[in-house]
Amino acid sequence: MKRKLASAASVVALLITAACGGGSETTKADPNAEIDPGVAVVYQNSWAASGMDPHKTMLGADGLFLGMFYDRLVHRSPAGDPIPGLAESWEFDKDGKALTLHLREGVTFSDGSVFDADAVVANLKRALEPDSGTAPLLAVVGDVRSENATTVVISLKGPGAALPLTLSDLPGMMVSPQAFATPAAATKLKTTPAGAGRYTLADAEAGARYVLKANPGYWDPAAIGATTFEWQVVADPQTRLNAISSNDANIIQVSTTLVAPAEARPELVVSAQPTLNSHTLNFNRSKSEFDKVEVRQAVLYAVDRQEIVEGALDGQATVADQPFPTGYFAHNEALEGSYAHDPDKARELLASVGLKDGFSFEVLVLNVAQIVREAEIIQAQLAKVGIKMKITPVALADLSAAFNRGEGDAAMNAWAGRGDPAILLNQYFNPAAPGNPSKSSAEGFEQAMSAANSAFDDTERGPLLGKVSQLVMDDALYLPIAFFNQGAIHSNNLVGYTPYVAGDEFRGVGVAK
Repeated sequence: MKRKLASAASVVALLITAACGGGSETTKADPNAEIDPGVAVVYQNSWAASGMDPHKTMLGADGLFLGMFYDRLVHRSPAGDPIPGLAESWEFDKDGKALTLHLREGVTFSDGSVFDADAVVANLKRALEPDSGTAPLLAVVGDVRSENATTVVISLKGPGAALPLTLSDLPGMMVSPQAFATPAAATKLKTTPAGAGRYTLADAEAGARYVLKANPGYWDPAAIGATTFEWQVVADPQTRLNAISSNDANIIQVSTTLVAPAEARPELVVSAQPTLNSHTLNFNRSKSEFDKVEVRQAVLYAVDRQEIVEGALDGQATVADQPFPTGYFAHNEALEGSYAHDPDKARELLASVGLKDGFSFEVLVLNVAQIVREAEIIQAQLAKVGIKMKITPVALADLSAAFNRGEGDAAMNAWAGRGDPAILLNQYFNPAAPGNPSKSSAEGFEQAMSAANSAFDDTERGPLLGKVSQLVMDDALYLPIAFFNQGAIHSNNLVGYTPYVAGDEFRGVGVAK
């Protein structure tokens, strides 16, 4: 069913309605059950973070884990709406040239230092430093100043409608200024978080296991369920399912291959839904034959994405034909069904640029069994039109960096949904973005982004973002593969878990007494 563009508040209902299979969308335990804070939540995910510094990381996927330690200026509702966080309120001036933040009082960082306007200014200026992964996301920011202890004014040098939700992402994570006051402190910050969030790091086996302890001074005590939250890194989905089945974990990251077996177990709850997360094949348009739009379009026509959804994702996904899914306010209905599988069209396009015998390229593939399987299906499909694709598996910690410095001709990865659509669009398609090794984009991209970020109402902004997506897809800048269902599988005595459309937060999650 087609849905017209809607505000984010109504989108979550649309997405949950489309959720996978017969699994329950909420916990089977009484949602009002009292939590036993002394019982640890043990969560297993395929990833934690590449480091503990939210402003210096180059991986958007780090935000899920780092959000346990660092509170953000703006929070997100499960539907993706901006809601108060460390900033209790905010407003743009009448000309849209400045954003004023009104800060929450009485907040301290885990090291005891005070959260105030000076701390926000120091953080945002650091997030804008050239070596900060967050700097491109804050490109619209001109100056940051404090008016008083609880008021910060951000001057803008361009359209800024995306800024509030950008501050709900990595750029808005607040670090204790003491933790980057000296070079030695900044070095320690790489491995030791220092935020004002719900938890602190008590123990760690880097890359394997992290023990988090509740921050007793957190301003929103209802957001903390269990006193101890253990985050375990387990890459193999079946191992995660075995762990929750044997009570070695009580919540695990869902994988499309786990939904059916988990739904068959009455002691487990599947809380998964379509999200903004997608699997993609991104071209380096300066390498191989990908400087030619006809070649990129040929790849899109040659790939049967429905076969991938059924053969590699167990049907727990929907075919992607653009950057944002059906029901989301930035979705462009005019793009639905674009680049439908047509091998003859692919061959025709290749022949039109003198490549009737095809060509070869190397793709760096996220070394996760599911995505490697997707790559193998694509490899076979491309071979039918004469394109030879070499698969090179690469670990998550290395994939983005390798691709961005020019290794490989393309990359297959899982793109995490971000707080605002502009973050994703700029991250991969802005010519100046580190995530765009091609250093090129579709003609008119920056002007279209500027127009979209000049609109402050979703009903106006959504279609403008849709025009940006139209430019991206007309130029076949990448191959969108599928929007996959995401969320968690948890024990039926776990209380408080809610899947989020753009990155889970585990607020108030605990085990019932």
